[in-house]
Amino acid sequence: MPEIHSVLVTTYLTPENQEKLRNALQPAEVVFCKPNDTEIIADTIQKVDVAILNSDVDDLILTGQKLRWIHCCRAGLDKSARPEIFERGIILTSSSGRSAPALAEHALMFMLTLTYELPLLMKAKQEHRWAATREYSYKTGMYGKTIGVLGLGKTGLEVARLAKMFDMKVLGWRRSTEVPENVDVVYSSERQDSLQSLFEAADYVVLCAELNDDTWHILGKQKFDWMKPSAFVINMGRGELIDEPVMIEALQSGRIAGAGLDTFEVEPLPKESPLWDLENVIITPHITPRLPDREERALEYVFQNIEAYRKGCGFVNRLSQRSIYTKDKVKG
Repeated sequence: MPEIHSVLVTTYLTPENQEKLRNALQPAEVVFCKPNDTEIIADTIQKVDVAILNSDVDDLILTGQKLRWIHCCRAGLDKSARPEIFERGIILTSSSGRSAPALAEHALMFMLTLTYELPLLMKAKQEHRWAATREYSYKTGMYGKTIGVLGLGKTGLEVARLAKMFDMKVLGWRRSTEVPENVDVVYSSERQDSLQSLFEAADYVVLCAELNDDTWHILGKQKFDWMKPSAFVINMGRGELIDEPVMIEALQSGRIAGAGLDTFEVEPLPKESPLWDLENVIITPHITPRLPDREERALEYVFQNIEAYRKGCGFVNRLSQRSIYTKDKVKG
C-alpha cells in the first residue's frame, strides 16, 4: 500500500483544519506555507511526493521531480490539466463541488432575473413608473419549462435538483450514458448523441461543463441556430465554452432572449465589450457567494483522496487526459 512521505500544502486553512489535515497525513512530514511564499515552495517542492495547492499547478510546482499526486483545492482545473502531468504519471485531483450549491443558486438567480425581467422592473422603480404593460403581463414563469444542463458534475446535478423544485423538465449532457436523479433525459458524448433536440427544446441552457479541448466553444453558431428565440443562456462554467462574438450577435439580433453570464473569454470583461450595453444580459464578475463551510467541503475531497492514494484506487474528482485544455488548439 503506497505511503505518503512528505507533503507541501499551500491552501489557506484555519489552525483547526491544518491540524486535521496533518493528522490525516500522518506519519508524513507536512510543510504549510502561503501560495505566494515562492522561496519555501521552490525548496520544498523538490522533496515532496504530494502537493495540496490553493490554486492551479504552475511551472514551479512541476519542477518537483518526486511528485506523485497533486490536489488543487478548487474546481475548474483547465489551467492545471497540463499534458506533462499525465505524461509523468502524476495523479491530479480537485475539490470540484465545494461550491456546487452556491453556484446552482447563482444559476437560478440568473434564470429568475431574466424570466421576471428584473432590470426592467428596477428601471421602472427608479422612474416611479408602474410597469404593468401588456407585454410584461403576458410573461410566463419557470414552472413546467425545460432546462438543458451541459455538464452533469456536482454543480450541474445541483442545478437539476433545484430545477425540479419548479417542476421543470431537465435535459442533461454528459460523457456517460447514466441517467442520474432529477434528470429526465441524458445526451451522451460517449454515445455521440446529437444535441439538436436538447437545444430545440430548452427554455434555459445552463453551462456547467468542464473546459477542455472537446468543450471549447461548445456553444457556437449551430447551437444558437437551434435555440428558441425565447431561450436564455446561463454560463456558470468558463467563458471559453461559448463563442462570444456569435453569442453577442444572437443577443443583439433577438435570435435568443437573453443571457446570464458569470464567466467570459477575457476577464475582467473589457469596457468596450458590447455585452455591457445589452439590456437582455445580466453580468456578474466571476464571483459567487461562499458557502459557510466551503473550506471544510474542499478538505473533505482531500481526506477522501488521501485514503484513495493509500489504497491505490477510488480517487474523487480525478482528472484524465480528456481534461486537457490547450488554448491555441485549432478547432474545426
